[in-house]
Amino acid sequence: MERYIGLDVHAASCTLAVISQAGKRLKDFPVETNGQALVEAVRMIPGEKHLVFEEGLQSAWLYETLCPHVAEIVVAGITESRGQKSDKRDAYGLAEKLRSGTLGKRIFKTPRQFTRLRELSRIHITLVEDVVRAQSRIKSLYRARGIATPVFVVYRARHREEWQKQLGSAAQSRATRLYEHLDFLIEQKEQAESDLLREARKTRSLRSWRPRPASGRSEAPDWFRSS
Repeated sequence: MERYIGLDVHAASCTLAVISQAGKRLKDFPVETNGQALVEAVRMIPGEKHLVFEEGLQSAWLYETLCPHVAEIVVAGITESRGQKSDKRDAYGLAEKLRSGTLGKRIFKTPRQFTRLRELSRIHITLVEDVVRAQSRIKSLYRARGIATPVFVVYRARHREEWQKQLGSAAQSRATRLYEHLDFLIEQKEQAESDLLREARKTRSLRSWRPRPASGRSEAPDWFRSS
């Protein structure tokens, strides 16, 4: 006896929908987005359980929490807008697609494997984005006063003093603070990159991998980046 379970996930509550091997809708019910509550809800469904939910902020946690309690667990990639939202309909739709083999894109997840590597990658990406924002603020300060700024030159420590002389005294003080903030973020980003590379070298398939210099974003494989 096989059961296909679609899980529509939200921050406060989820909707579980169950269909039979023949495609008959058996039941649906809401469950609090809580590990224990979800495990208990899945466990009370009889038969061999196949579970599916969409990729999202909580998908890695859900995979790790529910994987031991089902025969199959699948994370579905979101490929198109479904129009007007209906939690019940969406949950049944996921379950039916898993049953009929028409799910489409699947996202690979492995609980506890590469956990530290994923977290270090997220830290690095966040800091790269913060550095870009800090640079944009500095550039905007000069542009607001009609001062053209060549790419990257305005950020370099050895050129800052001559650039700041073109600003008024009040703007110079602001520029000093912005540069100090940028320097701090760059230091943090470089440390995060060092930590990420050190961890990546522990994985054979990633030993030759390096962050892309242009943007600093991680060029990890799809299975890693989407996890």
